[in-house]
Amino acid sequence: MSCFEAPTARLREISLTLLACFALSGCGFRPVYGVDSASHHPSTVKEFAAIEIPVLADRLGQQLRNKLIDELHSSGAAGESRYRLTVAVKEVDLNLGLQSNATATRGQVRITAQFWLVENGSGKTLEHETLRTSTGYDILINQFDSQLSADDARDKGLQQIADDLTLRMALYFQNAN
Repeated sequence: MSCFEAPTARLREISLTLLACFALSGCGFRPVYGVDSASHHPSTVKEFAAIEIPVLADRLGQQLRNKLIDELHSSGAAGESRYRLTVAVKEVDLNLGLQSNATATRGQVRITAQFWLVENGSGKTLEHETLRTSTGYDILINQFDSQLSADDARDKGLQQIADDLTLRMALYFQNAN
């Protein structure tokens, strides 16, 4: 192998990488996450503002609703809603990491949320999906600390569900336009 072959191969790799970047920038590619993502596009933000999020029944539902309002209505809700987002959420707490005396040292919160995006005018279901998440936490000797740990795990799980749902809505609205 001569001393000119290695730099030529490296130059070819760099050229192909740059060519791929230019090709992607011209095809309407939009990142999924970040500031320039589909969920921050002005047309998507406008659609998000037109989604009505009704009150959910229990405390877990209320917490999820608040997170969805923060995610979907970041610049405020529209006066008249074109869509209705119905969500059913349930939670299961599991004890893991059992010791020989049958006490648990690790817990897990599993949250499942089903959502339906319905068009108000026609009553047609535009999007329906089930989202799941699980977060772990330590079960400590102090019950107060254990409760705080479980609440934090629950909050992180609900935030993950809200983020995933927002992403699904953004992708739906981007593909619909």
